[in-house]
Amino acid sequence: MRDASQLAKYLSKAELIDTLDLVEKADKAGTEDQFRQLVAIASRLIPLERMHVCFASLDEQSQISGFSRHILIDYPSQFVQEYLEGNYAAVDPAWDELMRTGRAVIWHDLRQRHRSPEQMRIYAAANAYGLRDGFTFGARFSHFPGYSVFAAICDPHELPRHQRHLAVIDYLTPHLHAALGRIQLGLLKLMPVLTEREREVMHWAKFGKTDWEISLQIGCSARTVKFHIENVMHKLQASNRVQAIAIALSQGLVDWG
Repeated sequence: MRDASQLAKYLSKAELIDTLDLVEKADKAGTEDQFRQLVAIASRLIPLERMHVCFASLDEQSQISGFSRHILIDYPSQFVQEYLEGNYAAVDPAWDELMRTGRAVIWHDLRQRHRSPEQMRIYAAANAYGLRDGFTFGARFSHFPGYSVFAAICDPHELPRHQRHLAVIDYLTPHLHAALGRIQLGLLKLMPVLTEREREVMHWAKFGKTDWEISLQIGCSARTVKFHIENVMHKLQASNRVQAIAIALSQGLVDWG
């Protein structure tokens, strides 16, 4: 997990300000217009020329069962239509890798490792629309069988700096993911509200602090800390402490920094 301070070695002061501005706006965004504004800021940080954003539904086996809420930003709609009609998702290796690792996928790296005849046909179709290299990233929703998906074209000349771009994507993904969730699923209304004390406890819990260590930080008993964490678990329908932290972070209930 990256925080803003870890990005300092990759970004200028102005870029860090843009990053924090994007995070602040993302945590409040709830409309498609606001989301497009987030992408515009992101494109100043990473040389993303075009982007396709969508919501992928998952079946009981966690396989892609459909797509919705397509947001195209200078992205060829003809390819999206061909992709859907041809059921390319069934053989596109990006899905398995993204859901297995949870990390951004670089297209040229993926294409070097996955070269079945069916996959080569997808790559050829993408190339025909100018979709030669870029990134696919996203995150799985905790409360719903779905995945946020961001496919973005990147200038090939910029790819030698991919570690820098991956660091930025890694940091921004949870915030873009939460914003898309509010647009698609109305999570802003559905997610429970944590009290100020519960947020404070979860803030320290995300760093792996024990109940006793948190109690020293906030000035209460370890038993009280445990009570607050159990309340958060109940509110978020989490089965354990780690899952509660993950849900709280992914839905913007607790800040990542």
